Order: sequence, then C-alpha cells, then structure tokens
Amino acid sequence: MRLTSYTNYALRTLMYAALAHPRLVRVQDVADAFGISRTHLVKCVHHLGMWGYLINQRGRNGGFRLARPAAEISVAEIVRRTEEGFSSAPVGNGETAVLRLVETVQRAQSAFLAVLEAHTIADIVANGSELRDVLGLDIDRAA
Repeated sequence: MRLTSYTNYALRTLMYAALAHPRLVRVQDVADAFGISRTHLVKCVHHLGMWGYLINQRGRNGGFRLARPAAEISVAEIVRRTEEGFSSAPVGNGETAVLRLVETVQRAQSAFLAVLEAHTIADIVANGSELRDVLGLDIDRAA
C-alpha cells in the first residue's frame, strides 16, 4: 500500500512534536529538518490541530505542540484521517468477481491498518536521541 505525501508529512510533524515535547515547534523547524515544503506543512499542522492532535498557537512566539500524549496517537488513526478511502470500504457493483476483489482489498486494508494500529507516535520516536542525530533535528532551536 502506498501512502500519500500528506500522510507522510502529518506523521513527521507529529514525530517532531513528540521529540520536542513539551516545547512549541515552528512549522519552519519541521520543514528544515525534513526538507519539506513549508506551505504543505502549514496545511498539515492546521488539519492536525482541527482534529485534536496538535495545539496550535498563533503569533510571533507561536508554534504547535502535541494536544495528546504521543502514546495515545496510533499511526493508524493518522492514516485513516489523511488517506482518502481508508475510512470507507470500496463498493462493488454486484458481480461476483468484483465482490471477491472488493473483499480481498478490504481484508488487505484491514491487515495493513491492524499493524499500524499496534504502533503509536511514541513507539516510532522511542529511539529519540538516535532519531535526532540521524535526522539532524536540533530540538533546542524549536523552543
């Protein structure tokens, strides 16, 4: 299964926020750390805030931080929110071959999401100091 860049950006944003917790993070810090377009990240941060994953603070000293503990945010939750089609089942037209295909795809999607459901943002940043080094994250600047 292939995930969109939007999902990738949303997950990376949450990872960065988890690594910096409880400090505020600026969109530009995430963009610089991951080499991602600031414009695309602004949209992700806005939506993650609307969905209750981030607390967004506007203004000169603004930024964002996790609204919930990283251990309470499953990777599957984010994929369901950000990927079109993961929240609803494909629809067949009644032909047996099509229904078998739909059933097969649904089972594969369920298995995929079950694996992601078993992992949280905290799990994927559990190696925080290594992650910071590998990604070149300077969390101290994110304050």
